Amino acid sequence: MTVSEPAPRRRRPWIIALPLVLLLLIAAGWSGLWVYAARTADGEIDAWLAREKLLGREWSCSERALEGFPFRFELMCRDPVLVTKGGDSFRISAAGARAVAQIWDPSHIVAEFASPARIEDQVTGQVYTASWSLLQMSGIGNSTGQPQRLDIVVNNPLVEQAPGNAATNPMFSAKQLEAHARRRPGENGARDGIDFAFSLAGAESPMMAGAGSSGPVDVALQMTVTAADDLRPMSVKDRLRAWAMSGGVVQLQGFAVTTPKAAANATGALLVDAQGRLNGQLALGFSGIEEVLRNLSKTGFISPEIVPIVGALAMAGKPGEVAGRKGVTFNINFDQGALKLGKIPVGIVPPLF
Repeated sequence: MTVSEPAPRRRRPWIIALPLVLLLLIAAGWSGLWVYAARTADGEIDAWLAREKLLGREWSCSERALEGFPFRFELMCRDPVLVTKGGDSFRISAAGARAVAQIWDPSHIVAEFASPARIEDQVTGQVYTASWSLLQMSGIGNSTGQPQRLDIVVNNPLVEQAPGNAATNPMFSAKQLEAHARRRPGENGARDGIDFAFSLAGAESPMMAGAGSSGPVDVALQMTVTAADDLRPMSVKDRLRAWAMSGGVVQLQGFAVTTPKAAANATGALLVDAQGRLNGQLALGFSGIEEVLRNLSKTGFISPEIVPIVGALAMAGKPGEVAGRKGVTFNINFDQGALKLGKIPVGIVPPLF
C-alpha cells in the first residue's frame, strides 16, 4: 500500500498584497483629508484677511500658495504688503513671508519674514527701511480664531531713514528685540487685558549718541494692561482716550533701562481719567541719569523743564541700588495730572489727550 503525498498548499497572494493595499488606502485617505483641510484653511485665511480689512489692516501678497503636504500647512507669500488705516497710516512691505502650522495643531502658527522691509508713512511721505537676520513671529488662537498669544523675536534689527533717493541714514540698531503678548481674560465681566513683556539688547542710535547719550542700551519691560482688547488701528491719542473710557489700568511689574553711564527702573500702577490726566503711583530709581538728561535737553530731544524736576527728585530720594549701581530711589504720585513727591507738588503732567 502506497502512501499518497499531501497536496501542495495553494499560495494566497492576497495576504501579501493586503498590507500594500491598506497602505495605499491610508495614503489616499490622508491625501484627501489634507486637501480638504488645506481648502478649509485657505478659506479661513480669506475670512481672516476680510476681518482684518474691516479693522483697518489690509494684507496682500503678489503671489500666495499653500503647501506643506503631508503633515503641515505652509503658506508662502511673495511681496507681502500691510496697509494700516484708521489711525497713523503706514504701508509696510517685505521681500517675502512664510507661515507654518502643523496639521494636528493648526491654531499655532509660526511665521518668518524675509529682509528687507520698506515702511512708508502715508501722512508725511517719510520712508524708512528695516533689515534683520531673523524676524520670527509665533501666534496662538482659540477655536474662534481670536488671538490668545503673540511672540516676536528680531535678531540684529536695523532701521534707517531714506530721504528721497539719497543715501539712507541709520536711526536704530540692536542685537536682539523680543516682544511677548498674552490675552488676559477680564475679571467679573470686564474687558480682556494683555500681559506684555518686552526686551531690547545692545541697542544703538547715532542720533542719541550725537545728543550725548551713547549706547549700548538694554531695556526690559513687564506689565499688564487691562481693558486692552481693542486692537483696531488708531492714533495714540484716540487709543489712550478709548482705553481711559474703558477704565484701563497699567500695572507695571518691572521696567529697567541701562546704559554705560546711566540706569533707571520703575514699578507701580497708572491710569488716565476721562480728561486725559495721569493718576497713579510709581517707585523709581535713578543712577547717573541727570547728566544724560542735560545732554538730551541741550540738543532738544527732551523739554528743558524735565531736567530740574528730575534733579529735585534725585535730591529728595534715598540712597539705593539701581541695576547694581549706586543711585537714588523714591516714590512719586500722580493726582489728576499733578506730580507729587509725597504730598508736595513738584510739577504738572499735561493731559495726554
